[in-house]
Amino acid sequence: MYNPKHFATQDLPQALQVMAQNPLALLVGPDARPDADGTSFGTHLPLTALQDEQGLYLEGHMARANPHWAWLSAQTQMLAVFSGPGAYVSPRHYDSALAVPTWNYIAVHVYGDLTLIDDAMAKDRLLKRLIEQHEPAYAAQWRGLPEDFQLKLLGAIVGFQIRVTRWEGKFKLSQNRAATERQRIREHFADGTAQEQALAGWMTRLGL
Repeated sequence: MYNPKHFATQDLPQALQVMAQNPLALLVGPDARPDADGTSFGTHLPLTALQDEQGLYLEGHMARANPHWAWLSAQTQMLAVFSGPGAYVSPRHYDSALAVPTWNYIAVHVYGDLTLIDDAMAKDRLLKRLIEQHEPAYAAQWRGLPEDFQLKLLGAIVGFQIRVTRWEGKFKLSQNRAATERQRIREHFADGTAQEQALAGWMTRLGL
């Protein structure tokens, strides 16, 4: 993505926080069908970022009825886009009238090598990790479901893992504006919508 230096971050904990707070990612890849004519596909999926001794990876799953899983099997490199908060910035916050509106936002792009997971036990472990992240109290209910019902549900999904090879973080938070202008924007956001308040929080955290 277009990412000028003053908006770019190399801070992995910040990027991981964005991914954890905004887990619904857009998974993008080329359509591998013979008649695809170079088109791409996109699927919105909740993804979980995890780390192990080999580094960082994402994992998720999709319905077997979704044709994208078959297209995924033909891919090696994938892109996952995590969209954080975003909001309109009015030029009335600037010192000069010679200014135009813009949009502040946070985004993280993650690139990596994809592996499909179709073993029932491996998918069960994947789902349990997802449950642990989003609703730990549901874990007991999942374990208590009849085994044949669990196997039926597991058969209806395809899991996958993306081993991260690189990532980009963009925190466009008016770093290119004067400190007085950023203060006005931050104060305006702090009194605004949930998206604006989230941006204000990041500006405060980053000392902007």
